[in-house]
Amino acid sequence: MKKFYLLSIALMLGIMLSAQTQQGYVKTKGRMVNGQHVPGQGLKGATVTIKGRTAVLVQSDDGAFSFPIPEAQFRVDSVRKKGYQLVDMDALSKTYKHSANPIYLVMETPEQQLQDQLAAERKIRRTLTNQLHQREDEIEALKEQQKISEEEYRQALQKLYEETDQNEQLVKDMVERYSTIDYDQLNEFDQKISELILNGELVKADSMLRSKGDINQRVALYKQHKAIYAKENKELTRRGAALEQSEALTLKERDDLANDCYRKFEIFKMRHLNDSAAHYLELRAELDTTNMEWLFNTGIFIKEYLADYKRTLDIFNTALRRSLALYGDASEDVAMSYYCLGTTYYDLSDYSQSLLYHEKSLNIRKSLFGECHTNVADCYNNIGLVYIEIGDQDKAYEYYIKSLDIKKHIFGEDNLSVALSYQNLGVVYDTYSDYASSLNYYEKSLKIRQALLGENNIDVASSYNNIGYVYNYLEDYPKALEYYEKALTIFEDNLGKNHPSVATLYNNIGVVYDNMQDYAKALNYYEESVGIFKSIFGASHPYVANGYNNIGFVNKKMGNSEKALECYLLAYKIWVAVYGENHHDVSINLNNIGSLYRDSGDYDTALEYYQKSLNIKKAVLGEDNVDLAISYNNIGYVYNKKGEASKALEYYQMAYDLNKATFGEDHPRTIKTKHNIEVALQKLKDSVNK
Repeated sequence: MKKFYLLSIALMLGIMLSAQTQQGYVKTKGRMVNGQHVPGQGLKGATVTIKGRTAVLVQSDDGAFSFPIPEAQFRVDSVRKKGYQLVDMDALSKTYKHSANPIYLVMETPEQQLQDQLAAERKIRRTLTNQLHQREDEIEALKEQQKISEEEYRQALQKLYEETDQNEQLVKDMVERYSTIDYDQLNEFDQKISELILNGELVKADSMLRSKGDINQRVALYKQHKAIYAKENKELTRRGAALEQSEALTLKERDDLANDCYRKFEIFKMRHLNDSAAHYLELRAELDTTNMEWLFNTGIFIKEYLADYKRTLDIFNTALRRSLALYGDASEDVAMSYYCLGTTYYDLSDYSQSLLYHEKSLNIRKSLFGECHTNVADCYNNIGLVYIEIGDQDKAYEYYIKSLDIKKHIFGEDNLSVALSYQNLGVVYDTYSDYASSLNYYEKSLKIRQALLGENNIDVASSYNNIGYVYNYLEDYPKALEYYEKALTIFEDNLGKNHPSVATLYNNIGVVYDNMQDYAKALNYYEESVGIFKSIFGASHPYVANGYNNIGFVNKKMGNSEKALECYLLAYKIWVAVYGENHHDVSINLNNIGSLYRDSGDYDTALEYYQKSLNIKKAVLGEDNVDLAISYNNIGYVYNKKGEASKALEYYQMAYDLNKATFGEDHPRTIKTKHNIEVALQKLKDSVNK
């Protein structure tokens, strides 16, 4: 199962001017209290440090400050005020454009921020509960009026409760957004519509948006206005005053439309209508082809929620072309474009392309930020992920250590980012089969997370999951189940049952029962996992394919060959539709189908599938990847069964050479392939003696 990349991109927009002074404010959030706007307060005494300049002390009661800038872009290194913290930590990684508009750096006390989060969560949960009761009453009324049958009544309630199970992630996303909004920066219309959405009054929110007219028609009209502006721009010298007015109206109209498109996106996302949600993100991105943030957000949503990788690549390549045209080849926008392309190619198992783009992103960020920066550490981490997949554990370790050293230098030992690096190092030692070292790093990661987050936190659950993974490989199945079930309890408490992390835990527990040969329980957990993934992502998502593959594997062990083949083919159809033929998951699937035919004694068909699997692995991973040894060994086994000992010996030898080069002579995989060679040699000698 591939890891999600969490990207947070936020850019400050503004019209480029020739002035050399930038204005700004350090302040608390503006809020809505009982429907009334309560402005935030300036934070006199705060200190703002701009990259490459000395710190600026805020001396005004309203939090105003200013600083000269020699270039068109600048970055904020730090904002400090005793007893306060930044509400938007991404403010420290943004590239701001010089603008006549001030920048706003919003801070709150940790206590106030927590109170705002709890207040937002309370409202969201209350409105979602009210919606649930209202829909229950509507269904009950239909039943009482005999407008629906008893079966339709039960199905309606079941569907309602399945949708309700998805609300935990929705609550988390909405709380994160609405507890950070600074209402001072919203106009009265946006303040009102934000309140309606927060309170779950979606019909009223949509009605407010529609009061401005059909949004698609407004976008079309905006494009006409934009075209008019472009035409007028050519006549700038003759119509200077008129052009300025048209530009201002166009930009205002664009921003207004962008806000409304995003509101539409939020409404459809809350209804779990991801295709429609994506449409409005794309519509917003069309409004301003220079706004990289809008493009990045669109691509990330489509990648994570729709798994439409071709569409995602098109969007990120568009972002790259526009960034290069606007800012040259050494800007953070270009680096982020490369980063997003790298993560997408990673998901597609195109590791050479992924590595290429991550290294390009790294080089730009090192030139912008220097070596000791969190963005640089993130690049090292992602390059390490790629090297893990292509089987170069030593390189992965090297890059993970670089990432860890930067994070420890910036944050110290007790930091969640450091805990993540320890977790990744544990993964490296997993691939070495050095489970003692792996367990040590996972436990170091767990200790930091428990100290900083407490026991009932999803990062702690992630550590429990990793420790369970190690115990599974050590064949200590009771211990593996103990840690997996701890992780499952925490995930369900925090995220609800209908969440990808919960589905992953069901899958992992299924693997343990599979290894224990308790196939009935394994099948049950695998099917639960697939059910959750289908409800979240739909029936054609790679995670669903992975579940079908596992169900097929269990059915094969149970002797249900026909059912196993059915499940393998379902998985194959999804993977090929999403990734194309040349993908690592497709090669694993073909290998499994080959094993099914091998066990049935159809060796020619088995060889056909094994060879297809091997060809894909070579294309994706290269000729020297140790994963090829599995295919070589399987092909050798079939030739041995066919009585072709010399061919079997050829493939066994290739498997042995790869295992020995990767793991050494004393590793179980090397020893096993050496034994296979000895068997084939003996068989060859026996055939010659006859």
